Amino acid sequence: MKHEESKLQQQCVAWFRAQYPQYAMLLTHVPNEGNGNRVSGAIHKAEGTVAGVPDLLLFMPAHYSTSGTETFYMSYCALGIEFKTEKGKQSQQQKDYQKILEAAGYKYIVVRSFDKFKAEINDYIAHVYPERRKMIASAHVEIVKAQNERELEHFKKVIGKI
Repeated sequence: MKHEESKLQQQCVAWFRAQYPQYAMLLTHVPNEGNGNRVSGAIHKAEGTVAGVPDLLLFMPAHYSTSGTETFYMSYCALGIEFKTEKGKQSQQQKDYQKILEAAGYKYIVVRSFDKFKAEINDYIAHVYPERRKMIASAHVEIVKAQNERELEHFKKVIGKI
């Protein structure tokens, strides 16, 4: 089952990076899976590993509002994404982590299909303030430019040694 969840997660991350390259650095996986080794498990726990962390975190704030007889506003700090197969269930630790993240102002979703992921991501990003999206895109351009300049300098050094 874990392998199916991993394949779904990989497919979703690849789509996200292709669809939203300017936000790619903001979608991250927190390696939280155990490898069965007690020593490394103890080290990871001491470093801050916590059971139940969602598979992906999207570090973008979003703001939802509804109109009608009453206007309701909801702001989220970020989005937590847990992948499960159609029959997969959250562990108690995952349910607990969902509860604490939601209390802290995060949106949390359980994704069981690629289509659900795409719909949730598109909806979430649509609720990020346009000014914030522009700021992120601008920072992305600066980062890519700086990375390209560093690569060019490295290339020049390598060529100079030939």
